[in-house]
Amino acid sequence: MEIASKSISPTVSIVSFDGALNARSAEEAKQTFRDLVEKGVNQVVVDLHQVPFIDSSGLAALVSGLKTLGGEAAHLKLAAPQAQARLLFELTMFDRVFEIHDSVEAALDTAGAD
Repeated sequence: MEIASKSISPTVSIVSFDGALNARSAEEAKQTFRDLVEKGVNQVVVDLHQVPFIDSSGLAALVSGLKTLGGEAAHLKLAAPQAQARLLFELTMFDRVFEIHDSVEAALDTAGAD
């Protein structure tokens, strides 16, 4: 798993995951969210378009990120999930917890960042 973050503004960042979000990568994902909050970021768009698989540990890492950022769906938005991830969010009803967008651009539009 590779994780990259890109600052859009002092308070908005995009976090891109490349690879499976699972037990191996969950702690690194959680640390990424903590590091961003320490830098003053309060809104994150998570780009999932290169994530072929998410397991329960990966889902827990996203929930942890949501809590770290303040606990409201507006603070952590998910973008471009692949079919397996989208199905996981629907089956677990986490599609009601997270804002899920078809693209990073759509998520940024709702964050007020261009």
